[in-house]
Amino acid sequence: MDTLTDDLCYQALQTRDARFDGRFYTAVLTTGIFCRPICPAVTPKRGNVRFYPSAEAAMANGFRPCLRCRPEAAPGSPAAAGVHTTLARAVRLVEEGALDTHSVPELAERLGITDRYLRQLYKRHTGVTPQQHAQARRLLRARQLIVDSNLSMTEIAEIAGFRSLRRFNHTLKETYGDAPTAYRRGPRQPASNTRRSPDDPFKPARDDLVLFLQARPPFDSDALLAFFRARAIPGLEAVGDQYYARAIEINGRPGLVICRPRTDQPGLQVIVRGPARQAILEVSERIRRLFDLDADLATIAGHLSRDPLLRPVVTQRPGLRVPGCWDRFEFAVRAILGQQISVTAARTIAGRLVARYGTPLPEDLTAGTGITHRFPEPADLAAQPLDKLGLPRSRAETLARVAARFAEPGFAELDGSTLLEQLAPLRGIGPWTLNYLALRGLSDPDAFPASDLGILKAAASLGGPANAKALTRHAERWRPWRAYAAQYLWATLADHPPRQETTP
Repeated sequence: MDTLTDDLCYQALQTRDARFDGRFYTAVLTTGIFCRPICPAVTPKRGNVRFYPSAEAAMANGFRPCLRCRPEAAPGSPAAAGVHTTLARAVRLVEEGALDTHSVPELAERLGITDRYLRQLYKRHTGVTPQQHAQARRLLRARQLIVDSNLSMTEIAEIAGFRSLRRFNHTLKETYGDAPTAYRRGPRQPASNTRRSPDDPFKPARDDLVLFLQARPPFDSDALLAFFRARAIPGLEAVGDQYYARAIEINGRPGLVICRPRTDQPGLQVIVRGPARQAILEVSERIRRLFDLDADLATIAGHLSRDPLLRPVVTQRPGLRVPGCWDRFEFAVRAILGQQISVTAARTIAGRLVARYGTPLPEDLTAGTGITHRFPEPADLAAQPLDKLGLPRSRAETLARVAARFAEPGFAELDGSTLLEQLAPLRGIGPWTLNYLALRGLSDPDAFPASDLGILKAAASLGGPANAKALTRHAERWRPWRAYAAQYLWATLADHPPRQETTP
């Protein structure tokens, strides 16, 4: 582990410091079990523990997950994040199930490296091989779905990547010591009819998939919902006081996803309606990014509050997160539509685009929600007369160029820096758009659109620099969390948003 010593880990373990939840795991030699640092069990002796950067590494070394603190439900801990762009992409692809149907050499070929180098890179930075990571993720995901979802065992076995129910049962019993059904204490099928009530279409019904996702505390769900509500595209999204809903399509499977903040602990209740429930693992990963569930806000806030300029804002808004996006292409379009116009105007134009070029969803999925279409694919927009949406001709041309690039095979899967480099030469894509795309579209925690009028206004109102060059120099002290500094600055303008405070 690059930033945490064993002594620091043991100190965090003794105090059950929630700020370290997901950052390391404690394996107990005498029991063969590994836990999260917040586990309520009696703290083991210092000489009886080993620390690992990920649950997969602990499992690869022969330890079993604790049944009390449930390591599979810990906030995400990308052990290799920021270490190597190729490795980060490999980890993401394995997380998405690349090795469930393909081999390590095929994964390496997709990444443009040799399989030997991939194994070396993986082992050096994560402590496990790609196969061990994939197997551990199957087990951890399977148990999470058993406990936190209402899926049947057959559905869980298929979604988690097991090739048969018998293999699923055998592997889980071998790993956890009991049959999968012994852990089924999570949500059951909602007690309602299969047909949803038109009076409350945003609550789960009998035929919906329900999953719980945890967040690192503190978690300001109200701020996130307010942010999404102001930018909700008509026909695509609906946002209320206690829910965010949107149309989705993954691998040709349409669906509706509804996210509701939990009242018992930080996190979300996720409802997936329609065929897209078969892609629940990808859905959950996208939602984690969209709601920034894995951010270690205690560490980030502590770092940013060292600056007197930000300290009062950080103190007033605990739990403030950087809203992510559902899809890179969708967000690129939204960023372009929002250039130099108000949030409301950009939202109106985006609604026209969705209504004209988006694919309608089946009415039985969306009845009563006001949601009608999924967002268009790049190929749906690449050759369309986009100036008819009410856009200036130059912006419509920029949008068409961006759609054409995203329509190219593999473009959307490029690592973040390469994708931005490829977009930068396009006419109409300036530094502000690239920085904002990095901040929300790529979830870069250090992205900082210093030229944003809202950020400049907020910084000046707090007694800081009033021009982009000076603010960029000042922001060096906020690294590597400048995206969160930007979000805090934007938050100070909630009552009086400027024209370019942010894009939808």
